[in-house]
Amino acid sequence: MDFNKRNYYTEFIQEEIDFYLKEANFDSRERLLFLFRNDKIPLEEIAEKMNCSVSTVNRINRTMRKKIFKASDGYYRGISKTWK
Repeated sequence: MDFNKRNYYTEFIQEEIDFYLKEANFDSRERLLFLFRNDKIPLEEIAEKMNCSVSTVNRINRTMRKKIFKASDGYYRGISKTWK
């Protein structure tokens, strides 16, 4: 799989989804995009649903991913330092 493609998505388990929704401090658009991406919806379709351009969705996606990377330091599968 080509990880550089913009439609690449990571499959999170439910525990990870719950963790990132709580700990990544997403704004409303990032949260919505995160949920759409976890449903494996392509960015073009998400742009239509969010009523914005694909470039805007790409920008939101970049900031969302940065927040996920920052929050991932606190996540340990099954146990977490700051969660639960």
